[in-house]
Amino acid sequence: MTNSVRGIITAEIDGERLAFLLSANEWCELEDEFGKTTDVLLKEFGEMAEQEHLDMRIMRSFFRAAVSDAKPGITMREAGRLMQIHGLVESARLIGEVIVASMPEVKSDAGKPKATAGRNSPGPTVSPDGSRSGRTRKPSGG
Repeated sequence: MTNSVRGIITAEIDGERLAFLLSANEWCELEDEFGKTTDVLLKEFGEMAEQEHLDMRIMRSFFRAAVSDAKPGITMREAGRLMQIHGLVESARLIGEVIVASMPEVKSDAGKPKATAGRNSPGPTVSPDGSRSGRTRKPSGG
């Protein structure tokens, strides 16, 4: 189950419904642990998934980080036990879903400035005393 607004994926493991997410805090923990930036971690994880190559240490670290909000203080050994119970292939899929859910969707107009009235657009004039007149000033340079 997914809550795409918050990037949360839930799964029932060992009779308990757990919420998995990778927020900024979890990404920072993973960066500290691996000594790599998030973009490098994402690239390497993507390559690992593409090649169907499972590095259990990486999987367990991502799993632990993703469930740490629901289970504060979870150890690597506990995370590994939960992965084993859930199934290693299912755990890998789950982590993939959590990673995708943690990344904001890029909109086609992302990064583009919004159309707003600029300095050269006509607008009401303001007198030195701060009052506005009904007249609009004409753009200069015309």
